[in-house]
This record gives sequence, C-alpha cells and structure tokens, in this order.
Amino acid sequence: MADVYVFESQLDKSILESTVLQDSADPMPDLFVLEPQLDQFISKSMAMQDPANPQPDPIVLEPTALQDSADLSEDLQPGSSDPKRDPDASKMTPVEGRSGILPVGLQDPAVPQAGPSGLEPAAPKYPAASKHRRIGDGTSFRAACFTDPTPVPFDEIYEVGRKLGEGGFGAVYEGVYKLLREQVAIKFVPKRQRDRFIEIPGCSKPLFVEVALNLLLKRPPLSPYILHMLEWFEEKDRYILILERPQPCKDLLKFMLNDMQLLDEAKTRSLMCQVVMAAKHCLERGVFHRDIKLNNMLINTETNQVKLIDFGCGDLVKPGYLGGFAGGVCPPEYYRELRYEAGSTTVWSLGFMMYSMVYKRQPFRCLEDLMECNLKFRRTISTELQDLICRCMALDPTERPTVDEILQHEWFQQGQMTGEAQD
Repeated sequence: MADVYVFESQLDKSILESTVLQDSADPMPDLFVLEPQLDQFISKSMAMQDPANPQPDPIVLEPTALQDSADLSEDLQPGSSDPKRDPDASKMTPVEGRSGILPVGLQDPAVPQAGPSGLEPAAPKYPAASKHRRIGDGTSFRAACFTDPTPVPFDEIYEVGRKLGEGGFGAVYEGVYKLLREQVAIKFVPKRQRDRFIEIPGCSKPLFVEVALNLLLKRPPLSPYILHMLEWFEEKDRYILILERPQPCKDLLKFMLNDMQLLDEAKTRSLMCQVVMAAKHCLERGVFHRDIKLNNMLINTETNQVKLIDFGCGDLVKPGYLGGFAGGVCPPEYYRELRYEAGSTTVWSLGFMMYSMVYKRQPFRCLEDLMECNLKFRRTISTELQDLICRCMALDPTERPTVDEILQHEWFQQGQMTGEAQD
C-alpha cells in the first residue's frame, strides 16, 4: 500500500466501495475474491527473488484498486518559502527551473527546459534545507552536502502536528519549520532489515532508496509535476523526509469521485497530460516510480495542478525486473512471466488511470480479464480515447507506446488544438 497523504474531509467509505466506483447495472466483484487466484503467482515470485537484493512482498491487484482505505483527508495550510524572510537566504545556492503555478495546458515535450545538466542533486530552494540554527544557542549549521542527512537534530528544527496519512512504508504528518514558521509535510519511515539501498551519481555511498530517488528528481531542471523532498534526516530507528506541502489539495481519486463528471474527457485530458509529464520526468531521471495510480497524485483544487507523490515503491530504471513487484497496478506480463520493464509498466499504469478517471471504475472485473486485457467500453467515449487506452494497455508490452508517443497521440493533440486545457 502506498504512503499517501491527502487533504480533504474524509469520504464515506460506502461511497468509495459500493456506489461510485461500481456501475449499478454492472456490479463489480470484491477484489478480495481474486486473492486465491494469485497464490501461485505470489509463491512463484517469492521463490524467484534474488536473496541478495530483497524486495517488498509483491502487491498484486490491490483490493479496491482505485482507493486506499488507510487514506485520511485533511486540509493543509499554505506554506511559504520566500527567501527574503531568511537573512542568510542570499548566500544559498539558487535552484534553477520552473517556478510558480504553470498553466494546466498541454506542455510541448519537445521544448527543452533551461537549467544545468550536472549529475549532482540540486541544492534545495527551501531555507530550512540548507541552513539551520540551534534553537538554544543560535549556532549556525550548514549541511555539507544535500546528499547527506541534515546534521542538526530533527526536533530542534521542526514541530510535528497531526497525522495526515499512513501506508505500508510510513506515515505522514503536518509540520512546521520553527525558525520561519514554514508549513511542510513530514514523512516518518521506520528502518527495517529488508530496506533497499541504491547508488546514485554524486553520492559516496548507497542511500535509502526513497531518499535516493527523491534526490535524483531534485536535479535541475525541476518538474512542476513532482512533489519534491526538501531535506531529510536519519535517526537510529527511522528516516525522516521533509516534503513540500501544497494546498488546497486532495488526491486525484477523491477529486475524480467528488469533482469530475462521468465521462468528462476534457477534464481527464488536462489532468492526464500532467500525469504523463510526471511519468516522463521520472523515466528521464532514471526513476521507476512503480506505483503510479490515482491516489498517488495530488491536485491543487484551485489551480488544477497535479503532482506525483510517494516513491517508496520505486527503483532505478534497469533493463528489466524479475518478481517482487512492489506497486499497486501490476501489468499482465508480471502474472504470466514475473518479468516487467520500467517504461511499458509505467505506460500500462497510465492507461489504467485514464480508464478509471473517465468511467469512475477500474478496467477489469477479474484476474482473467486483466491477463487477457479484456477491456470493455460500456458507455460511449471518443474513438481517440478508446484507441489510446487500448494501446497503453496492450497485452504485448512491446506494442505499448512510449510516454512521448502518448503525448503526441491524437487524443492529446485535440486538447492542444482546442485550448481546452487552459480553461
């Protein structure tokens, strides 16, 4: 289960489980009934895992695939990262990249973004991430390298508020940077024997995987479609990640259920463009998120800007993966061969999201339908959208488009021509 934090009043579970995601004329089965069918795949996957590189237990076809029953809905207050409020901010290394709220319009993937192209992670734009003062004696501290944990004790810098959400990899709380009263989100991840560590350029030693992936995504130019880590701490029994805290936000699942009309292709297109751009940025940075789904996307309900969150299931992009799928939406090749690729799996999850958003239900009724890619379009949507979904969810992963080809598909180009994304 993904570590997710969300930002709205809690929804009635009965709405999520029995009314909204299901077609009253075509009731969906409880996905718990699929679990016995998956035992052979789970057993085989566990047997084939490399003991030298342990991975989390495979999570196959999550029960209630379009929701996370542990999600909590909370309102967040806006934070500020104005460097003018920090008397030492002028000494900080600036972060180059896009700033402010970008239009929700379709972005041209061919347009390069300005900024340095070095391999080292970017210095954080947040005042708290590069300079702190001890609360008691006023002594100044500066982290030697952002790839290292902040050396000042966490509780001297941040106050922890109420819990915002919890999942299989940790819990997220609201937080405040004491010196400037900045609003942040704080994720606590307990240390475990099976924690994964990976090496990234610019680091002298392997880092905890979620920290390492966040650092890769901090290299400029930054993406406006990623929720970035501001800094991190390491304690004896846990890691602490300080994250951006946008508001007013909710996860895309709850936004879809409460704020979107059924079969709203224009809205789906403007939101999915940003999701695809987030996935594209990850792959270009060598990051395989592996858990792209509705409740791992946050949407600002005032600007409609979307951001991808939670890299706890992620890994580096590699030639291929065997067993140990750690995400929520498994592609059919995982069940057939226990093998999957970063690019084609990411595209599969994007097709899964498009179908779910426009129909407010998941694409498959049972495991057999998933393994055969038996898609049914029971209500009318455009032929262009049907074509794109079918391509993204092709049974043969080599026949799926790339993320760039998705953005160039006729369905996305329709929105660019009409300008609907700017509305």
